[in-house]
Amino acid sequence: MTTPTLLPHDTQETIATIARVLHHAAAQTGRQAAAEGPRSVRHVLSLGLQLAAAETALLVPSQLDPYWPAPTQDDPLELLRIAERLARNVPIEDETAGFSKIVVSITDLLREASS
Repeated sequence: MTTPTLLPHDTQETIATIARVLHHAAAQTGRQAAAEGPRSVRHVLSLGLQLAAAETALLVPSQLDPYWPAPTQDDPLELLRIAERLARNVPIEDETAGFSKIVVSITDLLREASS
């Protein structure tokens, strides 16, 4: 899957896309953890992804859906990489206050998923 092309000024849509990508990555990781069994380390990663997705969704305006449409990519690691690339397009402004926490979460999750 290629990174969605977004206009630089379309910050809210970018944040909504990040929420969708994180939500889908959490769901995929949860399914993988369930298949691996109750001692799978993916359960913790899935919870971290769910939390990041929920925190990102809170920043999405009500007119945008933070869960739909779902991305076509199914690999959670690749989805995290997409979220990280998209996060680079979000400007640091008053209207994006709170987004820096999402960037830190994505970075931490990406490091955890890659190890």
